[in-house]
Amino acid sequence: MIRPYAYAALAVALFTAPAALAAPGVSSTKPADLPAGHYVLDKTHASVVAKIKHMGFSNYQFRFTKVEAEFHYDPKTPEAAKINVTIDPASVDTATGGDAFGLKFNKELAGDGWLEAAKYPTVTFVSTAVNVGDGQHGTVTGDLTLHGVTKPVTLDVTFNGVGSGMIPLQTRTGFSATTTIKRSDFGVSKYVPLVGDDVTLNIEVEFEKK
Repeated sequence: MIRPYAYAALAVALFTAPAALAAPGVSSTKPADLPAGHYVLDKTHASVVAKIKHMGFSNYQFRFTKVEAEFHYDPKTPEAAKINVTIDPASVDTATGGDAFGLKFNKELAGDGWLEAAKYPTVTFVSTAVNVGDGQHGTVTGDLTLHGVTKPVTLDVTFNGVGSGMIPLQTRTGFSATTTIKRSDFGVSKYVPLVGDDVTLNIEVEFEKK
């Protein structure tokens, strides 16, 4: 068992170490400073939140809790980056509570007439083009497969930065992204237009270099 003083010693070592051992946090917001390599999603610091109009009364939000993602990157050719994302549609979470009603509502959205997760168990996004824009703000276009239908989708992406994580010598990076799709384009048209056709996706992700 690690004693409390050991944690204190580790903290002191981290924050008083030589410059080569960087303090945790973002050290650069320039994509050119992101090292080449293979990056894998940190699932504990990732969120995919969807927003849809409900009868005009609200912009209702829900999220997906099971997300996998990775990308390959070389700062010499950032436009050649390859991004792959997989989402489990059965992991839809309406945050309506863990009671019978909340669980029932989650299952309803994952079920018939909506995401039909039993029939279409994965949602995928595979990048086809990267536009680096001004370096910090750009776009990623890719093929989104949802409900058995594949359509091109473009994400507006912000590069939040690169730096060190809490683990020494770990390289971490993060992005924010957003896009809007029409669910009817993917064969999910139940209750349109009473429940909105446009679905806005807000994505916050952190990756670790492997």
